[in-house]
Amino acid sequence: MTDATASYDGTLERTAAGGVIRFERHLRFPVAAVWDAITNPERLADWWLPFEAEITVDLREGGQIVFTSPSGEPPPMTATVLRVEAPLLFEHTHIVAGSTLLWELQPVSDGCILRLTQHVDDVTAAVDGCWVVGLQTSFARLEPALSGRPVPWDWDAFAAARQHYASIGLATPDQTT
Repeated sequence: MTDATASYDGTLERTAAGGVIRFERHLRFPVAAVWDAITNPERLADWWLPFEAEITVDLREGGQIVFTSPSGEPPPMTATVLRVEAPLLFEHTHIVAGSTLLWELQPVSDGCILRLTQHVDDVTAAVDGCWVVGLQTSFARLEPALSGRPVPWDWDAFAAARQHYASIGLATPDQTT
């Protein structure tokens, strides 16, 4: 496990409307590079999903983000772009109704701060679905991808993150162990 994967910084705040998942990363890459990684389909494929997919992004308000697995499993997943304020803000729906993701980039002297805020209607579904764990595992792959050295999805890191987040009530425990 790398230092990046050991940094468990995901939070989930319960609200009257459901909940808010938050992650923040200080990345030693310029805003333009991180913006490209979160909006460019080829770059998203390097770090975001735990499966191979063809990704299309229509980067305009009302545009679609579509993830299609060559094997057909999982079936195609679609999100809708809600806001684009390039290169600092990107908001879209999640593939699960009632959830949105807001990506915010803040330039700093040695790179940028990436903040992800995911609003969820159903906190139980987010916990049961290990959404914080999946985000943690994806974010562990972001810096290597930004460095030009993408790494495969790490199921061992996912299991370790799941154990950590389950211990604080943000994921369900792995029942197979």
